[in-house]
Amino acid sequence: MEEFNILEFLKYYWNRVVIVIILTILGLIASILYTYNIQVAVYEAKTSLVLVNNSQENTTITQTDITINKNLVSTYREIIQSRRILNKVITNLDLDIAYEDLKDQVKVSTKEDTEIINIFVYNEKSSTAKKIANEIAKVFETEITTIYNIENVSIIDEATTGDSPYNVHVLKQFVFGTGAGFAISSLLIALMYYFDDTVKSEEEIEKEFKLPILGAVPKNKEKMGDKELIIMNDAKSGISEAIRTLRTNLQFSSIDKQMKTILVTSSVPGEGKSFVTSNLAVSLANSGSRVLLVDCDIRKGRQHHIFGSPNKKGLSNLLLEDVGQVYRNYIFKSNIDNLYLMFKGVTPPNPSELLNSEKNKKLVESLSKNFDIVIFDGAPINGLADSLVMSTLVDGVIVVTGYKQTSKKLLEDTKKNLENVNANIMGIVLNRTDTNKSKYYGHYYE
Repeated sequence: MEEFNILEFLKYYWNRVVIVIILTILGLIASILYTYNIQVAVYEAKTSLVLVNNSQENTTITQTDITINKNLVSTYREIIQSRRILNKVITNLDLDIAYEDLKDQVKVSTKEDTEIINIFVYNEKSSTAKKIANEIAKVFETEITTIYNIENVSIIDEATTGDSPYNVHVLKQFVFGTGAGFAISSLLIALMYYFDDTVKSEEEIEKEFKLPILGAVPKNKEKMGDKELIIMNDAKSGISEAIRTLRTNLQFSSIDKQMKTILVTSSVPGEGKSFVTSNLAVSLANSGSRVLLVDCDIRKGRQHHIFGSPNKKGLSNLLLEDVGQVYRNYIFKSNIDNLYLMFKGVTPPNPSELLNSEKNKKLVESLSKNFDIVIFDGAPINGLADSLVMSTLVDGVIVVTGYKQTSKKLLEDTKKNLENVNANIMGIVLNRTDTNKSKYYGHYYE
Protein backbone atom coordinates (compact mmCIF):
# COMPACT_ATOMS: atom_id res chain seq x y z
CA MET A 1 0.00 0.00 0.00
CA GLU A 2 1.27 3.48 -0.87
CA GLU A 3 2.63 5.46 2.07
CA PHE A 4 0.37 8.30 3.12
CA ASN A 5 2.08 11.68 2.93
CA ILE A 6 0.21 14.09 5.21
CA LEU A 7 2.00 17.18 3.87
CA GLU A 8 1.25 16.21 0.27
CA PHE A 9 -2.38 15.55 1.19
CA LEU A 10 -2.71 18.94 2.90
CA LYS A 11 -1.29 20.61 -0.21
CA TYR A 12 -3.71 18.58 -2.36
CA TYR A 13 -6.54 19.56 0.00
CA TRP A 14 -5.64 23.25 -0.06
CA ASN A 15 -5.55 23.30 -3.86
CA ARG A 16 -9.16 22.06 -3.81
CA VAL A 17 -10.38 24.25 -0.97
CA VAL A 18 -12.91 25.80 -3.38
CA ILE A 19 -14.76 22.45 -3.31
CA VAL A 20 -14.86 22.64 0.49
CA ILE A 21 -16.17 26.20 0.45
CA ILE A 22 -18.85 25.45 -2.15
CA LEU A 23 -20.13 22.26 -0.49
CA THR A 24 -20.03 23.86 2.96
CA ILE A 25 -22.12 26.78 1.72
CA LEU A 26 -24.48 24.37 -0.03
CA GLY A 27 -24.83 22.45 3.23
CA LEU A 28 -25.79 25.66 5.03
CA ILE A 29 -28.25 26.62 2.27
CA ALA A 30 -29.78 23.13 2.37
CA SER A 31 -30.28 23.37 6.13
CA ILE A 32 -31.91 26.79 5.74
CA LEU A 33 -34.26 25.54 3.02
CA TYR A 34 -35.14 22.45 5.07
CA THR A 35 -35.77 24.45 8.23
CA TYR A 36 -37.97 27.13 6.68
CA ASN A 37 -39.56 25.39 3.70
CA ILE A 38 -39.60 21.63 4.19
CA GLN A 39 -39.54 20.73 7.87
CA VAL A 40 -42.97 20.47 9.52
CA ALA A 41 -43.01 22.27 12.86
CA VAL A 42 -44.43 20.11 15.63
CA TYR A 43 -45.38 21.29 19.13
CA GLU A 44 -45.07 19.17 22.26
CA ALA A 45 -47.66 19.22 25.05
CA LYS A 46 -46.96 17.52 28.34
CA THR A 47 -49.13 16.56 31.27
CA SER A 48 -48.33 14.37 34.28
CA LEU A 49 -50.25 11.83 36.34
CA VAL A 50 -49.41 10.25 39.65
CA LEU A 51 -50.65 7.03 41.23
CA VAL A 52 -51.92 7.71 44.72
CA ASN A 53 -53.23 5.71 47.74
CA ASN A 54 -56.28 3.68 46.68
CA SER A 55 -57.47 2.89 50.19
CA GLN A 56 -60.47 4.95 51.21
CA GLU A 57 -60.29 3.79 54.84
CA ASN A 58 -56.66 4.63 55.47
CA THR A 59 -55.35 7.99 54.33
CA THR A 60 -51.78 7.01 55.09
CA ILE A 61 -49.82 5.60 52.12
CA THR A 62 -48.20 2.32 53.04
CA GLN A 63 -45.29 0.50 51.42
CA THR A 64 -47.78 -2.00 50.03
CA ASP A 65 -49.63 0.80 48.22
CA ILE A 66 -46.38 2.04 46.72
CA THR A 67 -45.44 -1.44 45.53
CA ILE A 68 -48.87 -1.99 43.97
CA ASN A 69 -48.76 1.37 42.21
CA LYS A 70 -45.29 0.73 40.80
CA ASN A 71 -46.44 -2.58 39.41
CA LEU A 72 -49.41 -0.84 37.80
CA VAL A 73 -47.33 1.90 36.12
CA SER A 74 -46.26 -0.20 33.10
CA THR A 75 -49.82 -1.48 32.69
CA TYR A 76 -51.21 2.02 32.80
CA ARG A 77 -48.81 3.11 30.08
CA GLU A 78 -50.35 0.58 27.71
CA ILE A 79 -53.89 1.50 28.72
CA ILE A 80 -53.30 5.19 28.01
CA GLN A 81 -52.49 4.36 24.39
CA SER A 82 -55.28 1.81 24.01
CA ARG A 83 -58.19 2.18 21.60
CA ARG A 84 -60.58 2.51 24.53
CA ILE A 85 -58.90 5.68 25.75
CA LEU A 86 -57.85 7.31 22.48
CA ASN A 87 -61.12 6.65 20.64
CA LYS A 88 -63.01 8.43 23.42
CA VAL A 89 -60.57 11.32 23.15
CA ILE A 90 -61.26 11.50 19.42
CA THR A 91 -64.99 11.49 20.05
CA ASN A 92 -64.90 14.02 22.90
CA LEU A 93 -62.79 16.50 20.96
CA ASP A 94 -64.44 15.73 17.60
CA LEU A 95 -61.03 15.10 16.03
CA ASP A 96 -60.75 14.24 12.35
CA ILE A 97 -58.07 11.62 12.88
CA ALA A 98 -57.81 7.83 13.00
CA TYR A 99 -56.80 5.92 16.09
CA GLU A 100 -53.46 4.78 14.61
CA ASP A 101 -52.54 8.34 13.67
CA LEU A 102 -53.38 9.67 17.11
CA LYS A 103 -51.43 6.86 18.76
CA ASP A 104 -48.37 7.94 16.74
CA GLN A 105 -48.75 11.40 18.25
CA VAL A 106 -48.83 10.14 21.82
CA LYS A 107 -45.84 9.10 23.87
CA VAL A 108 -46.07 7.83 27.46
CA SER A 109 -43.10 7.62 29.80
CA THR A 110 -42.53 6.96 33.46
CA LYS A 111 -40.04 8.36 35.87
CA GLU A 112 -37.79 5.71 37.35
CA ASP A 113 -38.46 4.77 40.99
CA THR A 114 -41.61 6.92 41.04
CA GLU A 115 -45.32 6.47 40.36
CA ILE A 116 -45.37 9.42 37.96
CA ILE A 117 -46.59 8.97 34.38
CA ASN A 118 -45.82 11.63 31.77
CA ILE A 119 -48.04 11.98 28.73
CA PHE A 120 -46.59 13.74 25.68
CA VAL A 121 -48.65 14.75 22.66
CA TYR A 122 -47.15 16.02 19.40
CA ASN A 123 -49.15 18.06 16.93
CA GLU A 124 -48.60 20.75 14.32
CA LYS A 125 -50.85 23.07 16.36
CA SER A 126 -49.85 24.02 19.88
CA SER A 127 -53.47 24.41 21.07
CA THR A 128 -54.51 21.04 19.63
CA ALA A 129 -51.59 19.26 21.29
CA LYS A 130 -52.56 20.80 24.63
CA LYS A 131 -56.25 19.85 24.27
CA ILE A 132 -55.43 16.26 23.37
CA ALA A 133 -52.99 15.86 26.29
CA ASN A 134 -55.51 17.22 28.82
CA GLU A 135 -58.32 15.09 27.39
CA ILE A 136 -56.23 11.91 27.50
CA ALA A 137 -55.46 12.55 31.16
CA LYS A 138 -59.14 13.14 32.01
CA VAL A 139 -60.43 10.14 30.05
CA PHE A 140 -57.77 7.87 31.52
CA GLU A 141 -58.54 9.04 35.06
CA THR A 142 -62.22 8.21 34.53
CA GLU A 143 -61.74 4.92 32.68
CA ILE A 144 -59.22 3.45 35.10
CA THR A 145 -61.83 3.67 37.83
CA THR A 146 -64.19 1.63 35.68
CA ILE A 147 -61.54 -0.92 34.71
CA TYR A 148 -60.01 -1.57 38.13
CA ASN A 149 -62.76 -0.17 40.37
CA ILE A 150 -60.14 1.94 42.14
CA GLU A 151 -59.36 5.62 42.20
CA ASN A 152 -55.59 5.80 42.37
CA VAL A 153 -54.84 8.22 39.51
CA SER A 154 -54.52 11.96 40.00
CA ILE A 155 -53.61 14.65 37.48
CA ILE A 156 -50.58 16.58 38.72
CA ASP A 157 -50.84 19.54 36.33
CA GLU A 158 -52.54 20.69 33.17
CA ALA A 159 -50.82 20.28 29.85
CA THR A 160 -48.33 22.89 28.78
CA THR A 161 -46.58 23.60 25.48
CA GLY A 162 -43.43 25.47 24.60
CA ASP A 163 -43.38 28.78 22.77
CA SER A 164 -41.56 27.25 19.82
CA PRO A 165 -41.77 23.87 18.03
CA TYR A 166 -39.90 21.16 19.88
CA ASN A 167 -38.38 19.69 16.68
CA VAL A 168 -37.01 22.94 15.20
CA HIS A 169 -33.56 23.93 16.45
CA VAL A 170 -32.49 26.60 14.00
CA LEU A 171 -28.92 27.14 15.18
CA LYS A 172 -28.22 23.43 15.64
CA GLN A 173 -29.64 22.61 12.21
CA PHE A 174 -27.60 25.35 10.57
CA VAL A 175 -24.45 24.11 12.31
CA PHE A 176 -25.28 20.53 11.34
CA GLY A 177 -25.88 21.47 7.69
CA THR A 178 -22.64 23.45 7.53
CA GLY A 179 -20.72 20.68 9.26
CA ALA A 180 -22.22 18.05 6.98
CA GLY A 181 -21.19 20.06 3.90
CA PHE A 182 -17.67 20.42 5.27
CA ALA A 183 -17.43 16.73 6.18
CA ILE A 184 -18.77 15.56 2.80
CA SER A 185 -16.39 17.84 0.89
CA SER A 186 -13.42 16.71 3.00
CA LEU A 187 -14.35 13.07 2.49
CA LEU A 188 -14.74 13.69 -1.24
CA ILE A 189 -11.29 15.26 -1.46
CA ALA A 190 -9.80 12.42 0.59
CA LEU A 191 -11.33 9.89 -1.84
CA MET A 192 -10.09 11.93 -4.80
CA TYR A 193 -6.59 11.93 -3.30
CA TYR A 194 -6.75 8.21 -2.56
CA PHE A 195 -7.80 7.31 -6.09
CA ASP A 196 -5.67 10.00 -7.76
CA ASP A 197 -2.92 8.06 -9.51
CA THR A 198 -1.20 11.09 -11.00
CA VAL A 199 2.35 12.15 -10.27
CA LYS A 200 2.19 14.70 -7.46
CA SER A 201 5.77 15.26 -6.32
CA GLU A 202 9.41 14.93 -7.30
CA GLU A 203 10.05 12.72 -4.29
CA GLU A 204 7.58 10.02 -5.34
CA ILE A 205 9.11 9.85 -8.83
CA GLU A 206 12.56 9.25 -7.38
CA LYS A 207 11.20 6.79 -4.81
CA GLU A 208 8.76 4.79 -6.94
CA PHE A 209 10.39 4.92 -10.36
CA LYS A 210 14.04 5.12 -9.32
CA LEU A 211 14.62 7.88 -11.87
CA PRO A 212 16.40 11.19 -11.26
CA ILE A 213 14.57 14.50 -11.51
CA LEU A 214 16.39 16.65 -14.03
CA GLY A 215 14.14 19.65 -13.49
CA ALA A 216 10.77 20.95 -12.33
CA VAL A 217 9.22 23.56 -14.59
CA PRO A 218 6.54 25.79 -13.00
CA LYS A 219 3.15 26.29 -14.54
CA ASN A 220 2.95 29.36 -16.75
CA LYS A 221 0.29 31.48 -15.02
CA GLU A 222 0.66 34.47 -17.32
CA LYS A 223 -0.99 34.78 -20.71
CA MET A 224 1.79 34.72 -23.26
CA GLY A 225 -0.38 34.25 -26.34
CA ASP A 226 1.55 32.34 -28.98
CA LYS A 227 4.92 33.19 -27.43
CA GLU A 228 5.97 29.87 -25.93
CA LEU A 229 9.66 30.70 -25.86
CA ILE A 230 9.45 32.00 -22.30
CA ILE A 231 13.21 31.91 -21.86
CA MET A 232 13.45 34.55 -24.60
CA ASN A 233 10.39 36.59 -23.73
CA ASP A 234 10.78 36.63 -19.95
CA ALA A 235 14.31 35.73 -18.91
CA LYS A 236 13.63 36.58 -15.26
CA SER A 237 10.65 34.28 -14.83
CA GLY A 238 10.60 31.13 -12.73
CA ILE A 239 10.07 29.08 -15.89
CA SER A 240 13.23 30.50 -17.46
CA GLU A 241 15.25 29.78 -14.34
CA ALA A 242 13.85 26.24 -14.20
CA ILE A 243 14.94 25.67 -17.81
CA ARG A 244 18.42 26.96 -16.99
CA THR A 245 18.52 24.59 -14.01
CA LEU A 246 17.50 21.75 -16.33
CA ARG A 247 20.32 22.70 -18.69
CA THR A 248 22.84 22.68 -15.83
CA ASN A 249 21.60 19.32 -14.55
CA LEU A 250 21.96 17.85 -18.04
CA GLN A 251 25.51 19.10 -18.30
CA PHE A 252 26.43 17.60 -14.94
CA SER A 253 24.69 14.31 -15.69
CA SER A 254 26.88 13.75 -18.73
CA ILE A 255 30.33 14.31 -17.22
CA ASP A 256 31.49 10.73 -17.78
CA LYS A 257 29.98 10.47 -21.28
CA GLN A 258 29.19 13.38 -23.55
CA MET A 259 25.51 13.43 -24.50
CA LYS A 260 25.44 14.86 -28.00
CA THR A 261 22.07 13.50 -29.12
CA ILE A 262 19.12 13.72 -26.73
CA LEU A 263 15.52 12.67 -27.31
CA VAL A 264 12.78 14.48 -25.39
CA THR A 265 9.54 12.53 -25.16
CA SER A 266 6.51 12.02 -22.89
CA SER A 267 3.98 9.35 -21.99
CA VAL A 268 0.98 10.92 -23.71
CA PRO A 269 0.17 14.11 -25.65
CA GLY A 270 -0.45 17.34 -23.77
CA GLU A 271 2.30 17.11 -21.14
CA GLY A 272 4.26 20.08 -22.49
CA LYS A 273 7.01 18.09 -24.19
CA SER A 274 7.48 20.48 -27.13
CA PHE A 275 7.35 23.52 -24.84
CA VAL A 276 10.14 22.13 -22.65
CA THR A 277 12.18 21.00 -25.67
CA SER A 278 12.11 24.35 -27.44
CA ASN A 279 13.02 26.34 -24.34
CA LEU A 280 15.77 23.86 -23.42
CA ALA A 281 17.24 24.16 -26.94
CA VAL A 282 17.31 27.96 -26.63
CA SER A 283 18.95 27.74 -23.21
CA LEU A 284 21.65 25.37 -24.50
CA ALA A 285 22.30 27.70 -27.42
CA ASN A 286 22.56 30.67 -25.04
CA SER A 287 25.29 28.82 -23.15
CA GLY A 288 27.45 28.85 -26.27
CA SER A 289 26.79 25.36 -27.63
CA ARG A 290 25.99 24.90 -31.30
CA VAL A 291 22.52 23.35 -31.03
CA LEU A 292 20.22 21.71 -33.57
CA LEU A 293 16.58 21.17 -32.64
CA VAL A 294 14.95 18.42 -34.73
CA ASP A 295 11.20 17.92 -34.62
CA CYS A 296 10.94 14.14 -35.08
CA ASP A 297 7.30 14.04 -34.00
CA ILE A 298 6.41 13.84 -37.68
CA ARG A 299 2.79 13.09 -36.89
CA LYS A 300 1.85 16.16 -34.85
CA GLY A 301 5.04 18.14 -34.35
CA ARG A 302 4.66 21.76 -33.14
CA GLN A 303 8.12 23.27 -33.32
CA HIS A 304 7.35 25.25 -36.49
CA HIS A 305 4.40 26.84 -34.64
CA ILE A 306 6.54 27.65 -31.60
CA PHE A 307 9.23 29.32 -33.72
CA GLY A 308 6.74 30.90 -36.10
CA SER A 309 8.17 29.36 -39.27
CA PRO A 310 6.54 27.57 -42.21
CA ASN A 311 6.65 23.78 -42.36
CA LYS A 312 7.18 23.39 -46.10
CA LYS A 313 9.91 20.81 -45.77
CA GLY A 314 11.49 18.95 -42.90
CA LEU A 315 12.63 15.60 -41.51
CA SER A 316 10.05 13.45 -43.29
CA ASN A 317 10.91 15.04 -46.66
CA LEU A 318 14.63 14.61 -46.00
CA LEU A 319 14.31 10.89 -45.24
CA LEU A 320 12.97 10.37 -48.75
CA GLU A 321 16.17 11.76 -50.30
CA ASP A 322 19.92 11.11 -50.11
CA VAL A 323 20.45 12.07 -46.49
CA GLY A 324 24.22 12.28 -46.60
CA GLN A 325 24.26 14.86 -49.35
CA VAL A 326 21.32 17.20 -48.82
CA TYR A 327 20.47 17.30 -45.07
CA ARG A 328 21.93 20.80 -44.79
CA ASN A 329 19.19 22.07 -47.11
CA TYR A 330 16.60 21.13 -44.47
CA ILE A 331 18.25 22.95 -41.57
CA PHE A 332 17.20 26.52 -40.86
CA LYS A 333 19.13 29.10 -38.90
CA SER A 334 16.93 30.60 -36.20
CA ASN A 335 17.09 34.23 -35.06
CA ILE A 336 18.78 32.97 -31.89
CA ASP A 337 22.56 32.67 -31.91
CA ASN A 338 23.86 29.07 -32.14
CA LEU A 339 20.38 27.57 -32.60
CA TYR A 340 19.44 25.71 -35.77
CA LEU A 341 16.09 24.07 -36.58
CA MET A 342 14.78 21.14 -38.57
CA PHE A 343 10.99 20.88 -38.64
CA LYS A 344 8.88 17.77 -39.08
CA GLY A 345 7.91 18.16 -42.73
CA VAL A 346 4.83 16.61 -44.27
CA THR A 347 3.02 13.86 -42.37
CA PRO A 348 3.79 10.51 -44.03
CA PRO A 349 1.63 7.38 -43.81
CA ASN A 350 4.48 5.40 -42.22
CA PRO A 351 6.30 7.54 -39.59
CA SER A 352 7.71 4.59 -37.61
CA GLU A 353 9.19 2.98 -40.73
CA LEU A 354 10.85 6.25 -41.77
CA LEU A 355 12.41 6.74 -38.35
CA ASN A 356 13.56 3.11 -38.27
CA SER A 357 15.22 3.37 -41.66
CA GLU A 358 18.95 3.21 -42.34
CA LYS A 359 18.70 6.75 -43.71
CA ASN A 360 17.57 8.04 -40.34
CA LYS A 361 20.37 6.21 -38.54
CA LYS A 362 22.93 7.79 -40.87
CA LEU A 363 21.25 11.16 -40.42
CA VAL A 364 21.56 11.03 -36.62
CA GLU A 365 25.24 10.13 -36.94
CA SER A 366 25.87 12.97 -39.39
CA LEU A 367 24.05 15.54 -37.29
CA SER A 368 25.94 14.56 -34.13
CA LYS A 369 29.23 15.20 -35.93
CA ASN A 370 28.25 18.66 -37.11
CA PHE A 371 26.63 20.06 -33.96
CA ASP A 372 27.60 20.20 -30.32
CA ILE A 373 24.15 19.03 -29.21
CA VAL A 374 21.21 17.68 -31.19
CA ILE A 375 17.84 17.78 -29.40
CA PHE A 376 15.09 15.61 -30.86
CA ASP A 377 11.47 16.46 -30.01
CA GLY A 378 9.87 13.00 -30.21
CA ALA A 379 6.33 11.68 -30.28
CA PRO A 380 4.68 10.43 -27.06
CA ILE A 381 5.74 6.89 -26.10
CA ASN A 382 2.51 5.11 -25.24
CA GLY A 383 0.68 3.77 -28.26
CA LEU A 384 3.39 4.75 -30.75
CA ALA A 385 6.67 3.17 -31.78
CA ASP A 386 8.22 6.42 -33.13
CA SER A 387 10.11 7.51 -30.02
CA LEU A 388 11.04 3.95 -29.07
CA VAL A 389 12.81 3.72 -32.43
CA MET A 390 14.50 7.11 -31.90
CA SER A 391 15.53 6.20 -28.34
CA THR A 392 17.84 3.48 -29.72
CA LEU A 393 19.65 6.01 -31.93
CA VAL A 394 20.42 8.75 -29.38
CA ASP A 395 22.74 9.03 -26.40
CA GLY A 396 19.99 9.70 -23.87
CA VAL A 397 16.27 10.17 -23.33
CA ILE A 398 14.45 12.78 -21.25
CA VAL A 399 10.84 12.07 -20.27
CA VAL A 400 8.56 15.07 -19.67
CA THR A 401 5.80 14.33 -17.17
CA GLY A 402 2.78 16.51 -16.42
CA TYR A 403 2.50 17.40 -12.74
CA LYS A 404 -0.85 16.10 -11.40
CA GLN A 405 -1.66 15.09 -14.97
CA THR A 406 0.27 11.96 -15.88
CA SER A 407 -0.83 8.78 -14.13
CA LYS A 408 1.81 6.67 -12.44
CA LYS A 409 0.73 3.70 -14.51
CA LEU A 410 1.37 5.58 -17.75
CA LEU A 411 4.76 6.72 -16.53
CA GLU A 412 5.60 3.18 -15.44
CA ASP A 413 4.58 1.89 -18.89
CA THR A 414 6.78 4.54 -20.53
CA LYS A 415 9.74 3.52 -18.40
CA LYS A 416 9.23 -0.18 -19.17
CA ASN A 417 8.86 0.46 -22.91
CA LEU A 418 12.10 2.43 -22.99
CA GLU A 419 13.94 -0.14 -20.87
CA ASN A 420 12.74 -2.92 -23.18
CA VAL A 421 14.68 -1.34 -26.07
CA ASN A 422 17.68 -0.59 -23.78
CA ALA A 423 17.22 3.17 -24.02
CA ASN A 424 19.33 5.35 -21.74
CA ILE A 425 16.78 7.21 -19.61
CA MET A 426 18.59 10.28 -18.32
CA GLY A 427 15.73 11.37 -16.07
CA ILE A 428 12.37 13.08 -15.67
CA VAL A 429 11.31 16.68 -16.17
CA LEU A 430 8.25 17.47 -14.05
CA ASN A 431 6.29 20.08 -15.98
CA ARG A 432 3.63 22.60 -14.85
CA THR A 433 4.34 22.26 -11.16
CA ASP A 434 2.56 24.32 -8.51
CA THR A 435 5.48 26.13 -6.99
CA ASN A 436 6.59 29.51 -5.69
CA LYS A 437 9.91 29.23 -7.51
CA SER A 438 8.70 31.64 -10.16
CA LYS A 439 8.26 34.36 -7.54
CA TYR A 440 11.63 33.60 -5.99
CA TYR A 441 13.58 33.56 -9.23
CA GLY A 442 11.81 36.65 -10.52
CA HIS A 443 12.86 38.56 -7.44
CA TYR A 444 16.41 37.17 -7.62
CA TYR A 445 17.03 38.42 -11.16
CA GLU A 446 15.49 41.85 -10.76
